[in-house]
Amino acid sequence: MNNNKYCSLLLLAGATAACSVLVSTVVQSPASHSSEDLLRPAPLQTVGYFDYFGKLLNPSQAAELVRSRGLDPGNAQSYLRIGAVEITQALIDQGKDIFTDRKIGDDFGLQKVFGFRAGFLLILPEVRAAIEQLDGQPTTNLRVVLQKDLILGSRIFTKGSTVDTGLDIEKGGKFPVGLSIDGNLTCAVCHIAVNKQSGKALQGLPNGDLNIPLLIALSPNTAAGFARLNIDPLDPAYRGSGKTIIDSKGRRVELPDPQKIERAFDDAVLDVPFGHFESSPDGINNTTQIPNLFTFRSGPYTADGSFAAGPFGGLSSVTNGVHSSEVNLLAASQISEATLGIDREVYLGTVLQNANDPQVRLPEGKPVKPSEWLRKVAPDPEAAELEDQVPAPGTGSYPNLSPSLFTFNGLVFSPNTDRRNDSASGPFLFAANAMAAFQNSLLPPANRSESNRRALATGAVRRGARVFEQASCTGCHPAPFFTDNRIHPVGTIGTDPARARSRLGLEPLLVPPLLFTFDTPVPVPPGAEILAVPTAGIAPTPTSLPTGIVPDGGYKSPALRGLYLSAPYLHDGGAAVRAGALQFFADGSFAVVDSSGLGLAGTLSQGQGAEAGGSLRALLDRDLRARVVAANQGSPALVRSNLTGAGHAFYVDPAAGFTYAQQRDLVDFLLSLDDDPGRY
Repeated sequence: MNNNKYCSLLLLAGATAACSVLVSTVVQSPASHSSEDLLRPAPLQTVGYFDYFGKLLNPSQAAELVRSRGLDPGNAQSYLRIGAVEITQALIDQGKDIFTDRKIGDDFGLQKVFGFRAGFLLILPEVRAAIEQLDGQPTTNLRVVLQKDLILGSRIFTKGSTVDTGLDIEKGGKFPVGLSIDGNLTCAVCHIAVNKQSGKALQGLPNGDLNIPLLIALSPNTAAGFARLNIDPLDPAYRGSGKTIIDSKGRRVELPDPQKIERAFDDAVLDVPFGHFESSPDGINNTTQIPNLFTFRSGPYTADGSFAAGPFGGLSSVTNGVHSSEVNLLAASQISEATLGIDREVYLGTVLQNANDPQVRLPEGKPVKPSEWLRKVAPDPEAAELEDQVPAPGTGSYPNLSPSLFTFNGLVFSPNTDRRNDSASGPFLFAANAMAAFQNSLLPPANRSESNRRALATGAVRRGARVFEQASCTGCHPAPFFTDNRIHPVGTIGTDPARARSRLGLEPLLVPPLLFTFDTPVPVPPGAEILAVPTAGIAPTPTSLPTGIVPDGGYKSPALRGLYLSAPYLHDGGAAVRAGALQFFADGSFAVVDSSGLGLAGTLSQGQGAEAGGSLRALLDRDLRARVVAANQGSPALVRSNLTGAGHAFYVDPAAGFTYAQQRDLVDFLLSLDDDPGRY
């Protein structure tokens, strides 16, 4: 790129960031000044407004910004050229269609290499039989009876045994939510939950008991995802019958025995509790629980807040990542040497040698370079691992792309424009922006429980709001979205640092985040216009990770709306208590009556859900937390997965000067945080 042009883009990014702050009157939520403020409904994403890289502009503000660039505000293309996205109901509806029905991932990597479809087919007869037995009734956990033995890693699931899948079936549904008969999956499999009473799908709720470990381990080449966990393919423990390849330096290297590393990966992934996932290729065991998607004004996004730059305040970056950087197995080889210390040819060889499709597997006989073999069996990367993805401007050329704050593998999910029968088809970044607009439209469902009705009627919720203020919870969780939108250093939060450190290896590799203008057709024509993504107020420089992550990692302050539907708590879900494990008394105190129901060890590791009220007590009460952490630390599987529930030592208990009655009121307040906390 021409240096003058590049510099001007950076200057323009800084200027437009400053300009957008001036023209937007709704950037920051003020801190609460009374408990009544805590009970008011939060503002909504406004249809007809514009998103400008996370700043919400009304039509006149957006027009003025366009005019300041010398463009015509009467021309709809002008807004797209500067990166302003009009939030229309049509865009939200299109985002919903993509979110609920459009497949995730490239077929080459997910199916031909990893074999997700082949794995799911192993239990398809059992799934169909279980759905037939429902006779049209809904379920939040499809339980299947195995018709054959299943050997996954070192574990044997015997014929005739019942397995909890955590898959949801709507009333009258013929197939699990988020899955299709051809073995593809959509965002809905993790982020839509079925209401047990109505049988209807609730959008944006985490499918907290989804048996992700099982669905992964069923695939025949799960080791292709080895970089998602702490597995070194050159560990001597995996030596055996692995193929010999030529690495990037021309050396012969023996790959791991495919069966040994497959067994090791399956054992590791089956250690992970239900409702937890791992997607980042960071070589760290750092799974997190599935989050809710009540995302409006709740960025930065993901547990560590690393998705902070780009349209919709980083939310478009998340949706892009779900379809590219977090799921693309092969493209991760580009930076494996720098981030994992694993030669890219060794990385590719490990991924390909036991591919589900025999024609893709590394050949017998004379050693090859896996990258050369890949291009022999799949000559066009755009028809293989780059399906529906294009390199972002300024990142280089594949397979040597650099990461940026917007895309951690240099790629952008953006299917070709004008493709028939593809809901994600549109101009550059259309799909990611549409899904972001849809997610920002979601509201936590009203808490219609009898306990919430009683807590509101007796004043417990209002008393709890006062306790929330007295305990200084508003410092990090101010109304109305109950987040300060900041990343806090892991040393301050004190929770397990594994996830907080996930992106640190990217810091020296980052290039300034650039995007094509949002009216650019795909395939991208030569000379397409480029936008510099504003990073002011997000990161110290355009080539730095977001403020708060460096040097040791950090965690964002999560928004608290919808807590009553998203137990357990903390990024690792470690603050978990099963229903019935606690007995409560009239003065608000409690006793543990079933210690087997404490922690992930007593809940999601057993496929049993965590109860919201008890889990919040574990978050707030230091004595109960100590027992919960001890239960987690007593599980070798959870220790290996860095899931302990420790940290966030901000307690509201007698040792902190609060009564148990106040603790109970605070729990009632937190459980009331729905779309309108002050009303039933």
